[in-house]
Amino acid sequence: MAYTGNKPTNVVDVSETQSLTVDGDLTIADKIVHSGDTNTTIRFADADTVTIETGGSERTRVDSSGRLLVGKTAADSGVAGFEARNTGETFATASGTAPLYAHRLSDDGAVVTIQQGGSTDGQINSVSGDIGIGSGDTAFKFESSTNAIKPFNVTSNGARDNEIDLGTSGARYDDIYATNGTIQTSDQNEKQDIASLTSAEITAAKSISKLFKTFKWKSKVSSKGDNARTHAGVIAQEVQSAMSDAGLDVTKYAFWCSDTWWEKDVEVPAVEADEENGIEAKDAYTRTDTYNTKDKAPEGATERTRLGIRYPELLAFIGAATEQRLADIETRLTALEAG
Repeated sequence: MAYTGNKPTNVVDVSETQSLTVDGDLTIADKIVHSGDTNTTIRFADADTVTIETGGSERTRVDSSGRLLVGKTAADSGVAGFEARNTGETFATASGTAPLYAHRLSDDGAVVTIQQGGSTDGQINSVSGDIGIGSGDTAFKFESSTNAIKPFNVTSNGARDNEIDLGTSGARYDDIYATNGTIQTSDQNEKQDIASLTSAEITAAKSISKLFKTFKWKSKVSSKGDNARTHAGVIAQEVQSAMSDAGLDVTKYAFWCSDTWWEKDVEVPAVEADEENGIEAKDAYTRTDTYNTKDKAPEGATERTRLGIRYPELLAFIGAATEQRLADIETRLTALEAG
């Protein structure tokens, strides 16, 4: 134990080979200093504040709010260093390098696990030099060797084929920008019940081919007014009627889509600024939560249904009917000419 000036009567020197036992409180005025390394100290800097210094500089601090600070002396998420708050938040801030490294030493698997209420909601995995991100069997793998983002299962840490959708009826993407069109599997080895269209299907397809119209999306008119662009396509309800009129169940055909979900508006209150704890002010707003099943939807949720069309499938359906009709016309013309 070190001291400055004359040794007080209540100061005790303890050598490296001895120990100090205190029965009761030990009161220290300013700091604890290592006798062989006087610039390494535990300092009681301010009221309710403890710091650790090495090399004569402060390295770690526990402040009066219970925050652990490493590499900085005050709570500030914009200053390089580490901050852990007694309310659970942590901040790692760095300049010119990654502020956070999560390192799994050997085998593949979870590197970061995200939980809520004691249950795992999602995770980030290491996968043989790549990463997988998602929740359970619904995830993506970012694969650098093939320049691809693949459907993935973070629970099994393996690929998941032909199971994951991109977006839902109640949460859609807008535009997809790509150099090439999508590739649809069309291998004969994976198909069965291959057949030409029936007369009823040809009748329905003929009717549907007359249903193409121009239109504008209401949402785009609302946001762009007269600048909203004109689209071309069919109306799902009219396609449904054409199929029904031909005696066909439209739900049996893959060009037809009908999705139902439930929505509930949630009022999120405003947040007041708290500079001491690094909390920024936020205005109140309304958030719309969506649920895929009625069982998961809370009381008061509104049921929504949206109809859709897979145009490649529908156009193939119309194209097949048109070809069969033209072939039939050509056969009859040939017979008439021969007669």
